[in-house]
Amino acid sequence: MLRKHRTDAAVAANEADTARTDASAYWVCLALLLAMVTLAMRIATMW
Repeated sequence: MLRKHRTDAAVAANEADTARTDASAYWVCLALLLAMVTLAMRIATMW
């Protein structure tokens, strides 16, 4: 019984870590997209 609770806790911790990783990846992609748009706008204004 105690082992099952430990396993459930480990699964919950792993899911929380995965969700945190997904959120981090989302923000990194958003920042990269914003940087690309900014760079494209700067290049467009130079021409």
